[in-house]
Amino acid sequence: MKFNLLFCFTLLACSISCSSSDDIDEAQTNNNPKNIMFIGGTNEYYAINSQNGQLKWAFSVPNGRFEYSTAFYNNNVLYVGCTDSYLYALDAGNGNLLWKFKAHEAIESSVYVSNNTVFFGSDDDDFYALNAATGELKWKYSTGFNVSSSPVVSGEIVYFASDDGYIYALNQSNGVLKWKYYAGGLFNSSSSSIVQNNLYIGNRNGNIYNINKSTGELNWKKQLGGSIERSSPTILDGYLYTTDENSLYKIDALTGNIVWQSYNSGNYSSSPFVNENYISVNSSSGNITVIDKQTGNTKWQKTIYSNSAEAVSTDGTVFIGGGGSNYVYAFSENDGTEKWRFPIKSITTSAPVIINKDGKLVYPSKSGGRD
Repeated sequence: MKFNLLFCFTLLACSISCSSSDDIDEAQTNNNPKNIMFIGGTNEYYAINSQNGQLKWAFSVPNGRFEYSTAFYNNNVLYVGCTDSYLYALDAGNGNLLWKFKAHEAIESSVYVSNNTVFFGSDDDDFYALNAATGELKWKYSTGFNVSSSPVVSGEIVYFASDDGYIYALNQSNGVLKWKYYAGGLFNSSSSSIVQNNLYIGNRNGNIYNINKSTGELNWKKQLGGSIERSSPTILDGYLYTTDENSLYKIDALTGNIVWQSYNSGNYSSSPFVNENYISVNSSSGNITVIDKQTGNTKWQKTIYSNSAEAVSTDGTVFIGGGGSNYVYAFSENDGTEKWRFPIKSITTSAPVIINKDGKLVYPSKSGGRD
C-alpha cells in the first residue's frame, strides 16, 4: 500500500515565488462555482459545501478507494483516479459519471489536465494521456515500475517520476521522451513542483533535487534526514518547504541551504500546505499541525487520526480528512477552532480540492494543479 498525501492555482508572477508550474492557464479558474470541497473516501467521492459542511453529492463505486489520487477540476468536470483501476470523469455540479477509463492496476497518481488531455500514472507501470472529453487513449508511456508520483505540465512538456528512480520529461502531445534523470530510490507519492526553469522533487533516498526542466541537468541536490517519498515540495517566495519522517524544512530554493528545521516527535507523514502565513502538515501520530512559516514554531495542533491525509488551507480555514475518526474537518487557521465536521464511511481520505469563496481553485501539494 502506498502512502496518501497531497496544491493551489495561480498567484504571483514568480521569481521563484509560487509552488506550481508557471504555465497553468488562469482561465481555468474563471466562472467557477464557489465554496465547494471535493474529497474522496474508501469507495465514495464527495462534494461538500466548504462553508457549512453540508453534502452536495456523493459518487460511489462497488470496490475501490479514492484515498490516494487528488482530483483535477476543469470546465465543471472532476477527473479522479481510484484503486479499482479506473480514471473517472464526473460532472462537478451533480456527481454524475461522464466517462471512465480502465487502466490495468490501481491509480494512485493525482491527475493533471492540459490542452484537452488528462495525464496520470498507474501501478501498472504506465503513464497515460487521455482525451479529456471522451476518455479515449491518446498515448501511454511505460516505465517498467509503478507511477504513483503525480504529473505536472509546463509549456509543451509533462513531467512525472516513476519508482524506477527516474524523473521523466515527455512531449505532452505525443509522449515522446525529451529527457530523463536518474535519482535512484522510490518516489512513491513525492511529486514535482516547477517554478520558472526549476523542477524540484524528493524521494526515498532523502535527497531534494533541483533539476533544469529544459535539459534534465542537475542544479543542486540536498540530503535531508530521511525519506521524502511521502512529501511533495512547495515553493513560495523563494523558499522550498518539505518534510521527511521527522522534520519540516524551510530551504532556500536557489541554493538548497536549510533556513530552519522543525522536528516533530510524531513523525510527519504528508506534504506541507503553505500559504502567506502558515504551514499545515499532518503526522503519523494523527495530528494536524499548523506552524508559523517564519519561525517553524507550532501555532496549534489537533488530534484527528488523519491517517496521513493532506490538508488544504484557504479562506482562513484548514480543511483535512480525519479518516481514523470517520470525519472530514474544517478548522480555523488562526486558532484551530472547529468550524464543522462531516461524517464519512471511511478510515482514510484523499487530499481535498477546494473552490473557495472567490471561485479560486486551491489544490494540495501533491496535486499537479498546485498553486
